[in-house]
Amino acid sequence: MASAATPPQRIQPPEEPPIETLLAELEERRQAGDEAAIAEGCMRVAQACAARSSFRRALTLYEEALKTYDQLDDQAARLLCLKNMAGICYREGGWNRALDLYHQALALLSGPDARAEIALTYSQIGSVYQGQGDWEKALAAYRTSLTIREELGDTRGTGLLFNNLGSVFARQERWEEACDAWSKCLVLHERTGDHAGQAITLGNLGSVSQRQCHWADALAWYERSLAVYRKGGDPLGEATIWNNVGFVQKQLGKLDQALAAYQEGLTLLQKIGDSLRATVAMYNMAVVHEDQGNYREALRLLEQVIELDRRIGHPDLRRDMETFRRVRQKLDVERDSKRMQEEQA
Repeated sequence: MASAATPPQRIQPPEEPPIETLLAELEERRQAGDEAAIAEGCMRVAQACAARSSFRRALTLYEEALKTYDQLDDQAARLLCLKNMAGICYREGGWNRALDLYHQALALLSGPDARAEIALTYSQIGSVYQGQGDWEKALAAYRTSLTIREELGDTRGTGLLFNNLGSVFARQERWEEACDAWSKCLVLHERTGDHAGQAITLGNLGSVSQRQCHWADALAWYERSLAVYRKGGDPLGEATIWNNVGFVQKQLGKLDQALAAYQEGLTLLQKIGDSLRATVAMYNMAVVHEDQGNYREALRLLEQVIELDRRIGHPDLRRDMETFRRVRQKLDVERDSKRMQEEQA
């Protein structure tokens, strides 16, 4: 009998050495005095530090490497160093320094071969301005990036830029422009078969309708988003949309449908062990039960919410406890009222 074929083994990428090993290698390079090797070692240690959220140490090492690459006139290494430093500053909210670093990187780029990197850099600059809340400068940077990506025929990149434009327009409450940008984004995601992008964009379009109180339109967008999320197997994304559906149904006064939607989201969140978001779903369900006069069920859910709040250090603990007291008072009033009615009878 022929033996079964051995399935192909997946090649795993090499693991990054422990940071202690990288530091030891860097020290050896310092002893040898090879400037290029020292700079490369600084880059490797800096990347390892950044991966461990040791951002200040990473920046110090990147700065050392950058000085060496400036002296060696290594443009590619300077660009990588500047981009990595800018990315850290962006993550840390160091907007002005991030902008300075991205503009330094941009100054190194020229020629047709650099067009894609120039587009990416303008997009990154736009993200910094967006983080600052400087909407017009963010839009200008995104539009510059968009023009280049369209010229390059970069369908995926163009879609991402329309998504960014839509986000800025939405923050400005420029709803028609947000819808236009996200609609173009959706078409491009459909063209490239980007299911995750489709689901997110459909949800964004639903959120615009929700913000405008166009409830039927919001539900229609959300239903389409849910279908794509289910197909892609993204329980967190699906749970987020179910929460939005619950909110809309509550606004429509359809409280049973709101509860059902929140329950769908809660079930998904519990399956993936997302306790933080699960507390939000349970709180929303409790508020609906309160609106229905189901005070005991609301209290049962709020007790679970408060227990989870305390366990994970949730910032909404105080609010949730105040809600619990409010619902408890309503239950006490209802109980006292029934008792008085029985006594009068």
